[in-house]
Amino acid sequence: MIAGITIPDSPIARQAGALARSVSNDVLYNHVMRCYFFGMLFAKQEGTPVDEELMFLSAVLHDLGLTDHAPGPHRFEIEGALVAREFLVGKGVSAERAQSVWDNIALHTWDMNHFRGDTSRLMQLGLAYEVSGGQGATLAADDVAEVLKHYPRLHFKREFNNMLNHEYDTKQPYPHWFHICSRVAHNRAPLTIVDASTVLAWAPFDE
Repeated sequence: MIAGITIPDSPIARQAGALARSVSNDVLYNHVMRCYFFGMLFAKQEGTPVDEELMFLSAVLHDLGLTDHAPGPHRFEIEGALVAREFLVGKGVSAERAQSVWDNIALHTWDMNHFRGDTSRLMQLGLAYEVSGGQGATLAADDVAEVLKHYPRLHFKREFNNMLNHEYDTKQPYPHWFHICSRVAHNRAPLTIVDASTVLAWAPFDE
């Protein structure tokens, strides 16, 4: 138990955690684990019941696309979602439940999960808090410190920015459309688009 939160003790949760651990470097593995605990802490803070196993599966598998386990021409969240769904179905998870994980992962670099069910919304809030601060969302400092003690950041801002740059450098032209209204904005006036390092700097962590 970490900060009052436990990892689901189901066979598929253990298998998913083992997969993430086996294919991720320490920085990435600690990141996905922190995302789960932060999402669950937000659920606890709200008093909102969530599907803890679905939260864990979605969080711990959400960055498979940044590993060599999920190569392919599509952007990393799509490649990761595809591999996660295939893995879950192969382990006997229902197609519907595996699709829910696919949805959470494939949508996590946009804002759609914020407007879906509570499990998706709070998973996304945990990810956002970890990466860029979650637009002013806060958690108890003692809880955050306990999570960081078990899963330290290991210079996450620098290393994750390197992973994102590697993702871009290895897939050219990069297969990601801006939102169509971003295209409108760009053609009306110069559009300021901050780099990943700026977004990562928003997170409430030193590194």
